[in-house]
Amino acid sequence: MFVPKGMRRARKAQRAHAEAQVREEKKAQVGIPPRKDVDVARRLTLKEAGLYHLVLETGRYMVFVLLVLGIAHTMAVPNAYHLSNNVENTFLSKLDKINVSVDVYDWMENELLPKLSADGYSADGQSILVGSVRLRQVRVPLYTCAFHGGRISSARLLSMYFDLCAEDYTRGGAARGHYRPGWAKLSNMTGLPNMSSPWIYRQTDSIWSLSHYDSGGYVADIDPRSPKHNEHLSELRNMSWIDRQTRAIFVDFTLYNANVDLFCVISILVETPATGRARAQFDLPVLRLHLYNQTTDTVLLVFLIGYVAFLAYFIYYAAHGILKDRMKYLKDVWKVLDLIIVTLSLIAVAAFGALMMLIETTLKNYRENSTSFLNIAPVVLVDRTLLSVVSILAFIGCCRCCKLLRGNNSLSLMRSTFGHVIKPMFSHGVVIVIVMLAYGMMGNISFGCDVESYSTIYNALLTVTNFVIGSYQLDDYVMFPTLGTMFFISFILSMNFVLLNFFATIMMDVFFVEKETFETPEDREIVTYTINRVLARLLGWRGHRS
Repeated sequence: MFVPKGMRRARKAQRAHAEAQVREEKKAQVGIPPRKDVDVARRLTLKEAGLYHLVLETGRYMVFVLLVLGIAHTMAVPNAYHLSNNVENTFLSKLDKINVSVDVYDWMENELLPKLSADGYSADGQSILVGSVRLRQVRVPLYTCAFHGGRISSARLLSMYFDLCAEDYTRGGAARGHYRPGWAKLSNMTGLPNMSSPWIYRQTDSIWSLSHYDSGGYVADIDPRSPKHNEHLSELRNMSWIDRQTRAIFVDFTLYNANVDLFCVISILVETPATGRARAQFDLPVLRLHLYNQTTDTVLLVFLIGYVAFLAYFIYYAAHGILKDRMKYLKDVWKVLDLIIVTLSLIAVAAFGALMMLIETTLKNYRENSTSFLNIAPVVLVDRTLLSVVSILAFIGCCRCCKLLRGNNSLSLMRSTFGHVIKPMFSHGVVIVIVMLAYGMMGNISFGCDVESYSTIYNALLTVTNFVIGSYQLDDYVMFPTLGTMFFISFILSMNFVLLNFFATIMMDVFFVEKETFETPEDREIVTYTINRVLARLLGWRGHRS
């Protein structure tokens, strides 16, 4: 019997539909769910796994950040500012009276030493002197000023009026020889005076060792509690211990305030360059050397133990990720931050161990000889390193918390924008840096001889950088009405109105492009699911109680 083609197709479709229904009935009989239900269950399982991972990561990192912030807070010294401010007002109020190098003698004799030897306490009546006062100087040798071939050697015009010339200080050109009193040269080493003599070069530690000056020099220790301390200072003055070859004088001593259990290290630097006038500056670091005798110290110890445990976990996590992903590990910004945190944490642990050993050694040396100078400079340097590392860790730890908001659309859009804007911003930033260098060098050459803010390349670059943020002093250009006005206006027009606006334009252009193509991040669904679960639990718990 002939059956039309369309009817055969219809019958075939009916048979296929009937067979599908039979298969579904058989699956239902044996307990196999439909594909739609399987897909829903799979998505729910993935969300549950994402929920567990999100809660675990959030709790783990919040505890870590709280430990870092707790350690940073307990390491800060609350009374440090008040103590250093009191010391500055008591001992250093007339430091600006030092105009030439020999004024150091008068300042010490009339200001410093009387205030340190007042009935066992300092002039403020609250602190005591720990050890003695140390004077140290660095100096340069004298060179013969001579003519060679009708020309002035070293291009010094005034050398024709002097027999000997003293250069500016450099680490390589500093004097390091041994002398007799009065800076008389030693003919041989057999007549070498006492090694503690102020005429003998020796190495020591200084908190200025990271600056322009070397840590060695010629050292004289003076104990203000001794009745002969003025005679010692007068002897140095009469023997011209400070002379035209002296390039820097350091005055160091330490005070201890038992009321707040703090040590204040006073280090004064008086620079005496070849140009003549002396310049004085000071540094007043405050330290706690008696540790773990307060409640906050016990809390700090608990935080440190917890932090070391978390550090071991982060090291394992980072090592496992590097071995698994190789170079791909470094392509994730958050994992790079974790690696930086691990590195800085190891540095902090090493610095903390070194600090503990240095404090123990320093206090032991002081107990053995309480009248000698307390060399506390290594403790200051390590303590500052530790505080700097901990502060950076606290900063990076707080920034790392932004990952916990990765389900936020605005944060994801910002991250995508910064990821695509780095290259054009870098190329445009190179142009900005070149223009600022050009203006900095121009300002140094044009105004450096008369204006302090342009006296060095560093000061000039700092000044033009302040222009960008709107901080400037128009009084600097009073002596240069034409050139100064052209310099200032051209910089403002070219930098603030042109280059920086291009910088913002690049950012906005990339932002709008990313906004048009932006897609909701996958983590958004997990965050939404987590919030709904939490709200459901809370509402169910409240309903149950009611």
